[in-house]
Amino acid sequence: MVFYYTSVETPADDDFGLSDSISRIIYMGKDKFENVPLIKHSHPKNLWFHVDNYSSAHVYLKTTEEEQLQNFESLQISDSLLQSLAQFTKANSIKANKVNNITIIYTPVDNLYTDGSMDDGTVTFKNPKKVKKVFINKKDNSIVNKITKTKTEISTDQFIKEQNDLIAEYEREKRRKERESENEERILAKQYLEQKQRNKDPYGDLFTEENVRMNDPAYKSENWLEDDFM
Repeated sequence: MVFYYTSVETPADDDFGLSDSISRIIYMGKDKFENVPLIKHSHPKNLWFHVDNYSSAHVYLKTTEEEQLQNFESLQISDSLLQSLAQFTKANSIKANKVNNITIIYTPVDNLYTDGSMDDGTVTFKNPKKVKKVFINKKDNSIVNKITKTKTEISTDQFIKEQNDLIAEYEREKRRKERESENEERILAKQYLEQKQRNKDPYGDLFTEENVRMNDPAYKSENWLEDDFM
């Protein structure tokens, strides 16, 4: 089974509390044996959370379509959401939940590495530099209780199907963005070459086919009306 939760996020740029709150989806496996299919089938751009140096549940944040197209290094998650995720991750560690001054680490799913030789739930990172940290001074039960009350659950098979559908849509959108970027690059390259040619021949525009035709007396007599000053 896979457990789903929601957390209310306050936008990062909302200093006065004027923006609408956003509900974000958090999920985790029922037990450590669910970690294997969650790691394998989660959307590659979802974020994975874990207590640093302690055994804990693997907690995931479902990222938005906009976040999925960003580089993790530049990805900005609001402080309110990060604190909620960190508190919830801490609460799902038997030992870490009992102590203060805890560090929570997080990284994209596609940065996780595991193989058959590791115990269930054991992971390492393909790129340790793509791991960020959140510091928790002490637990905040009010945050954890709000999240826990939103709990729903689905089967692992249903989870896998949903993730596969989301990944397929992500790949389509990614290819569309890539095509747009390639088209823009071709247009810019063409404009650059045209400007480069104009710089070499500043009078080139004077002798374009259109300009030559417009200065042809036959064209003038046919298309221009001259004022009669008699």
